[in-house]
Amino acid sequence: MMSPGDGAIIGVSGGADSVALLNVLLQISREFADDGEEALSLRVIHVNHMIRGEEADRDEKFVAELCEKLDIPFKVYREDIPRLAKEMHMTEEEAGRHFRYEVFRKEAEALELEMDKKGAKIAVAHNKDDLAETVLYNMVRGSSLFGLSGILPVRDRIIRPLLMTRRSEIEEYLKELGQSFITDSTNMQTEYSRNKIRLSIMPELKGINDRAVDHIVDIALDSVRLRDDISREIEAAECIECREKESIIYIDKLQNMGQMAQGECILKALENVCGRRKDITREHIEAVRNLAGLETGKSIDLIYRMRAARSYGEIIITKSEESETDQAALEGAQSGLENTLGELETQVIDYSDGLEISKKEYTKMLDYDKIKNALVLRTPLKEDYIVINSSGGQKKLSRFFTHNKIEQAKRTHFPVVADGNEIVWVVGLRLSERYKVTPETRKVMVITYKRGK
Repeated sequence: MMSPGDGAIIGVSGGADSVALLNVLLQISREFADDGEEALSLRVIHVNHMIRGEEADRDEKFVAELCEKLDIPFKVYREDIPRLAKEMHMTEEEAGRHFRYEVFRKEAEALELEMDKKGAKIAVAHNKDDLAETVLYNMVRGSSLFGLSGILPVRDRIIRPLLMTRRSEIEEYLKELGQSFITDSTNMQTEYSRNKIRLSIMPELKGINDRAVDHIVDIALDSVRLRDDISREIEAAECIECREKESIIYIDKLQNMGQMAQGECILKALENVCGRRKDITREHIEAVRNLAGLETGKSIDLIYRMRAARSYGEIIITKSEESETDQAALEGAQSGLENTLGELETQVIDYSDGLEISKKEYTKMLDYDKIKNALVLRTPLKEDYIVINSSGGQKKLSRFFTHNKIEQAKRTHFPVVADGNEIVWVVGLRLSERYKVTPETRKVMVITYKRGK
């Protein structure tokens, strides 16, 4: 991960893991210098998320004093993460991670200019227990087998030198050094999903087998090896062409590969178009795979405004541009969405245990973070569909109307709340299963429909 003369930005929160990482890299740097090699150029970055008040300020002060003691350059960034999360339609955990890595990337590029040398690393302090917990977290969220690889030791310029070290070993190392550290109180709050795994589930698994963490990590390593093998298979098959905002899958080459390679090929094609893998499910992949058996001209709408279309021997995946209507709807998400059909009044609130879910016919509550694009109040379109069960099963809106005995004449003017071609709420009839509030929900949107005058 590190060679003599390399540079690295170290993310240090003040917790045991990051404090240990800082000490380890300083030790390696000294060993390089003692061997007559060039020492490492190290810089510490601390991010104050402005969530925990005095405790966050305490953490910042601790890291500043530690860096002064160790004589290492230090810089702090302060960001109102709750505000940022609201602006970006993310959870606070997601927004914090996004901000941290943007800061680390910016500082790594600055270090490269300072050193006049490419390749500055970003060192973060994930450990073996984190890896095991991530594998479980991904698994219960519905990850593919490749998602079970969890956290990679090296990804682009990001390195994780402590990834194969147990949390207990890290604390023992700091004890031997006589090095103190601080504990983030939010690590003990079980409303966070990862903390539930760490505090409740992992102790039970260790009670069954004290090597549970090691065995889970073994599965993660097998997943990495399998992914590497399948990536080579995809590359050799030349089954996909990735262009800017467009992916082309060659059907004959796709069908000559194994099932897992086909799925990864499709996922890669989708990721190329939308720029992410998050929330792309097995259902999306199977829907694209099924296009290979349909006639030319058939198409499907997917997550993140993507569309996959069968064209002779190819499946072409594209992404529609954001419309002015959707942009206006997005900007009005807090204040209300107007339409000739009527009006939607909206409010976004925090989810809490015991929150009473509205059973009113014209007021519904949905998971705010599930909204992919923007909510629009409109009449039905030909390609509209609604998710009808918790496993992601879909039904064409036209079939839904037939099942509910809605007369044909009424359908063209029936109000629906849509996110692209996915129907979130058939007003007065049904809310999509995908958008329903669950114990994992962080933000809730309350929407009330009022008829037009």
